[in-house]
Amino acid sequence: MLTLPTGYDEPFGDPDEIKEAVGELAEVVLMPTSDVSWAFSRVMPPGTQVYGGAGRVYPVDHGWVLNPARSRLRFAYSPQDRRRITDELISDALQAALAAGLVEPPTRPGVQHRSGRVQGIIGSRALVTLDDMAVATVWEELTIPGVALDQVLVKGQPVEGSYDPVSRRLDLRAALRFTDVASALAGVNEAYQIGDVVLAEVAAVADDAVTVRLLPGLTVKVGRGAVTTNPDDRLSGLFSIGEIVVCRLLAHEPLSLRFDDVDDEVAPKPAPSLLAGGPPWLRPPAPRPPAVAAPPPPAPAPPLAAPPRRVVQNVAPRQPTPLDLARRLPPPQQPAMARPAEAVPAGEQAHVVQLGNELAAERATRKALAGELTGLRARAAELEAELARATRSIEQLQTRYRGADLARQRLVKQLRSTQGRADRPATVEAPLFLDPEEQFRYEVTCEWAQRVPAAEKAAKPLATYVLAPGFLDSIEQLEGISRAKIIAVVVEVLTGQVQHIAGRDLHQLRTGRAGSPYVRRADGATCWRVALQRDSAAARRLHYWRTQDGYEFSRVVLHDDYHP
Repeated sequence: MLTLPTGYDEPFGDPDEIKEAVGELAEVVLMPTSDVSWAFSRVMPPGTQVYGGAGRVYPVDHGWVLNPARSRLRFAYSPQDRRRITDELISDALQAALAAGLVEPPTRPGVQHRSGRVQGIIGSRALVTLDDMAVATVWEELTIPGVALDQVLVKGQPVEGSYDPVSRRLDLRAALRFTDVASALAGVNEAYQIGDVVLAEVAAVADDAVTVRLLPGLTVKVGRGAVTTNPDDRLSGLFSIGEIVVCRLLAHEPLSLRFDDVDDEVAPKPAPSLLAGGPPWLRPPAPRPPAVAAPPPPAPAPPLAAPPRRVVQNVAPRQPTPLDLARRLPPPQQPAMARPAEAVPAGEQAHVVQLGNELAAERATRKALAGELTGLRARAAELEAELARATRSIEQLQTRYRGADLARQRLVKQLRSTQGRADRPATVEAPLFLDPEEQFRYEVTCEWAQRVPAAEKAAKPLATYVLAPGFLDSIEQLEGISRAKIIAVVVEVLTGQVQHIAGRDLHQLRTGRAGSPYVRRADGATCWRVALQRDSAAARRLHYWRTQDGYEFSRVVLHDDYHP
């Protein structure tokens, strides 16, 4: 639905271009702002009307009746908005048709399977040069709903799909990856390891939880406890829908993420590509320049004064009159007088003068109202720009607050650890047990007792564990790391804290390079690897088995030793 603005003979959008783009997928209706639009508004549900030069797409299903946001109102304020509102309405119509299942893969005669190379992306369209040098276009709305085209395609990328010679559109949907939950889960398992820092897009947010998507069809809900330790924080004030955020992958099955243990210095892993040879579908958010207030628009020219017989400013709003329609007609020719002026009776002359004054007043009123309407449209455009700048500023503040809160949480953990070590009694050089394993277990228990606050001990008990033959020998034989550091990391493993500590680089051990199977014993136990040191030559690692009954610590090794 596209409406004619008051005072204009043509709409701000282009109905012919819209109809050519959507074809038979949607009906295009042009409605004037008059008695017709007022009657239309009276019978429409609240919040779903359209008039005054704006446009709107009504989807096939009736979900927009209860949720008008599903039928977005597209504003236009002047003919300069013609390109923008036309593109927005075309995009909305095609997305609604795709969601309703009206856009099926092309199977009619004449459709060809063709390949080519992307030459460039302009807005929501990509230009592709086919193998025979013909030019085709890829439409954003006919790829993945809610994903921008530059998240799927990049200049120079080879593509192939179904080509329609009539519309010159190249349909790539058959080649898209991760279009269902099963393939998306497989893609995440292949691209990321447990402990990786990854990118995600905010899909929904509430006060106590935020829902993000790692791939277009794969969402993960993250509770407040995995974001902030401040009970007064509302997540709806920390995240914005569509925002790209950084988090840490804790588990594959089920998918689990955290936000509160990501260091600013750690670069996230590249996101998967949605099309072979394409760009990562998510990119780290680029720093935005601070919002700059736009200069105020020039004040509109004062309206012409009305004749003294009428007060223009007090004219009440009215329905369009025949004079409104007469503006499109050429000025009437001065009719020939049928009789001499002196033959017109004085009373009739006075009536003609009165009608002339009223007509002049009407014209002055219309001119004043037209000037006021122009000013209001300019003010509406200014307010919309101010809203966009305010939204960007809010998003910047949200990101800065999350970063500051993460820094606060890291400092609190460091302070607790420092205080705990300062309160410990002096280390006894001689062992307290003759059995090395009993001594090791005693030291682990002491570390746990000192490290975990009393109020958290019930929630963070030491898990059941055994020591593999040779584990204690590997500690004694390996130099360059203290026994206390190894015991501290063992406690982190047994309490589950290792999953939330940045820098531990926790991941399953593989049999070979990335993508090879994970190391697994006949009894089902899986082998894990955790960093004891970072950014040092031959950094030490701790290997352990995750069994059905608990943990089995295997060896302490150098960085390049990948044997379990």
